[in-house]
Amino acid sequence: MCDMTTTDDCFVSPPDLAFVKTRAKVLAREDRELKAALIRVRRRSGLSQQDVADRLGVTQQSIYKFERYDSDPKASTVRRYANAVGALVEHRVHTDIGQSVHLAARDRWVNASPNPAHSIEFNDADRVRVAKSGWKTSNRSDFDLAN
Repeated sequence: MCDMTTTDDCFVSPPDLAFVKTRAKVLAREDRELKAALIRVRRRSGLSQQDVADRLGVTQQSIYKFERYDSDPKASTVRRYANAVGALVEHRVHTDIGQSVHLAARDRWVNASPNPAHSIEFNDADRVRVAKSGWKTSNRSDFDLAN
């Protein structure tokens, strides 16, 4: 246990490091899917990026940047965007007891929660693949993924 008073207990052993990296990839993938789902809600609601920008009091360019594949918005920004498009975002925390390894190895994406509201499946063009060198994803923006 790392109590921050000594550094000896705060280092991750090499076998555990693999699990940490795997879990980080799963968490990042869930972040991307959250943004893609919010963009789908915006589109289905008939809202343009400018409409959302007007509701939030920001520029359309800010919304474009939020929706980009490589953006990493703060949780408060995600909540504001969700509110503007008429969506609710649920936060759940589960202890990783090995499911991240299973999730990372799958070629189809499913939620990490034990009782997901819905499964997330990408079509072949959007699917995230795992290879020996790591995760492989297309360079498409979340905006494109939100079809």
